[in-house]
Amino acid sequence: MKHNKTSTFALSAVAAAALLALSLPTQAGEGISDTQIIIGNSSPQSGPNAGYGTIGRAMRACFEYVNSELGGVKMGDGKTRKVKYLMYDDAMEPARSLQNARRLVSQDDAFMMMGAPGTGANLGARPFYNSEKVPQVLLYTGGPMLGDKENVEKFPWTMGGILAYNTEAAIYAKFIKENFPNAKIALFNDDSGGPFFAKAFVKVAKEMGLNIVIHEEHSYSEPTIDSKIDRLAASGADVFVDVTTPKFVVQGLKRMNAINWKPKHIIWGVGSSIGGALQPAGADVSKGVYSGIWLKDQADAKYANDADMKLYVEKLKKYESGVNPADGNAAAGWMFCNAVKQVLEQTKKPTRAAFMEQLRHLDKMKVPLLLDGITLTTNGAADGYPIESVQVAQYDGTKFVPIGGVVSYEGKTPAP
Repeated sequence: MKHNKTSTFALSAVAAAALLALSLPTQAGEGISDTQIIIGNSSPQSGPNAGYGTIGRAMRACFEYVNSELGGVKMGDGKTRKVKYLMYDDAMEPARSLQNARRLVSQDDAFMMMGAPGTGANLGARPFYNSEKVPQVLLYTGGPMLGDKENVEKFPWTMGGILAYNTEAAIYAKFIKENFPNAKIALFNDDSGGPFFAKAFVKVAKEMGLNIVIHEEHSYSEPTIDSKIDRLAASGADVFVDVTTPKFVVQGLKRMNAINWKPKHIIWGVGSSIGGALQPAGADVSKGVYSGIWLKDQADAKYANDADMKLYVEKLKKYESGVNPADGNAAAGWMFCNAVKQVLEQTKKPTRAAFMEQLRHLDKMKVPLLLDGITLTTNGAADGYPIESVQVAQYDGTKFVPIGGVVSYEGKTPAP
């Protein structure tokens, strides 16, 4: 097995950002009045990961709809507040994420920051948000260190928003074992969230007796991954576990088609957006891809008359017309907005502490666009994994077709 040494770039950048965060003093208020609540977002609106920027734009559309057509959010204290939504570009870089955090808290007095993509970017800002006791929540990363008991106790103001990468890795390993037990596996990951997935996948694969014949890693700074796809193909692997971001997923699919490499192809959830990756690569080359999904798919005709889906498509078109509703990242942003809205509606005191207390005690909360059978649950202060279920599915060139039922790891997310 070829196994490239895990890059230390993301972690070293995180460490530098964390030291800077703790060395600079600030002063922050609560970011809320009787009529307004300030909510911030830091997301990549530029750079190689700009595809994830649709998360922030979809949240902006959602909050504009809430303000304009619902009059704001009626919180648990009985007061209705308009949302002042602020979004800043961080290119998914830890240092810029920290700069945005300082701006949101120190200058903008944000009540919370939500929906930010990227493991390294969020880790870079995590010490700062926690030192200021500002919620950093529903993050678009499955970094397992965002939800385990030890980290939750150390960083109680931070919570992820999607399936943990170690859980997702275990689910895919089990899927391979059950369906392709004699496979020769190629594992490929980026150098941000990818190493955390890869570590878990390698561990579980070894326990299950699966055969990883090659393991490659790439950096966001690389302009192309063609040569690495060539090496993966040359290994003779017939199952490809693809753990990278939409831009590189598109590159990989196109290169695989060009060299006629046709393995069983599994793409992790944050890289398999239909509108953000599979459609841009081309339905002909994406058809057959497997992934884990947790949101309703706008491209699936069975949701055409779903009330939540119809509202999402209508209001996204109205308030953010440049965003494709088939982009799973946009659907995630819409879901995050609605989740925060529902938690605020249950928050009886207009304080950050009261909001976090409510967020830490979710009991099978249903949120628009979540798949049936997937809810948000947090069992107290030690539980930082609101989603622990996923649906394995295969792309048919138009939509994802479920394979079996929803796989639940509720309360069983593996240790990081």
